[in-house]
Amino acid sequence: MNHLSKLFFAAIACLVGLVVAVPRAYAGDILYKTAFEDPPFVADLPLVGQDGWIAPPPLSPNAAVITTDKPRQGKQSVRVSGADLVHQDFINLGTDGYYDAIGSYRRAVDFDTSGTQRVRLSAHVRVDGPPTPGVNFFSSALSARAAVVDEAGEVVDTVGVGQIDLSSDGHVYGHDGEHDVPVFLANAPITLGAWHTLSIVEDFGMQTFTLSVDDQSLGTFPFPPGVNSQILVRGALLTFTAPDTDSMQKASYAAFYDQFFIKAAGKKGGN
Repeated sequence: MNHLSKLFFAAIACLVGLVVAVPRAYAGDILYKTAFEDPPFVADLPLVGQDGWIAPPPLSPNAAVITTDKPRQGKQSVRVSGADLVHQDFINLGTDGYYDAIGSYRRAVDFDTSGTQRVRLSAHVRVDGPPTPGVNFFSSALSARAAVVDEAGEVVDTVGVGQIDLSSDGHVYGHDGEHDVPVFLANAPITLGAWHTLSIVEDFGMQTFTLSVDDQSLGTFPFPPGVNSQILVRGALLTFTAPDTDSMQKASYAAFYDQFFIKAAGKKGGN
């Protein structure tokens, strides 16, 4: 467990519980999908609390709002305004000032892949705001986490198994999502103010994750140490901002999310 996770993991555990059910699924089965439309999502209300979405209280749970502004498809999407991301001392200190506020919006599936079923997570994501060349000031992300289990098979922690960040610096970055300050494994240029398709394919049998942006692969990478189960706990939509400066303010930015899917993608090595 990384340092930031340790600081609030106990509180999160009390909030959402740690014992998971492990449903079966087969290739092509949808574990979860949404376009954030009404029903069940109600515009102008927080995402958290609707259709099973949660966020731990330290991580700006009220910043993600269902909106009719700029949907990629349909009538609604999710907007996270930078101005609504709440500064946390532990985030700033734990990342040596790399991040100042984080929004973490989570949808559990608690799916046991049995080591044979691959799983694909995807979302349409965009970042609006002025470019910050050379500075990863504001970013929006798709992330996945796997279960760490004890001897009784109960989930006691989670581990990042893939994350893709769209950054205000004009790049997309791939990493495992398991470090307080990300250790980037791949990157590519992207356009701000435009929708991009982010996807992560999890292969628990091979212990790898594959990252793609707009159907272009960023590469396949090994799971980080600590994954001792075959369970995908959740997918998440994340928003990050660095501390404000004289020339960069989080209020100038917004992240948008639409069409979020988690799908059983077939057996390892299959289609």
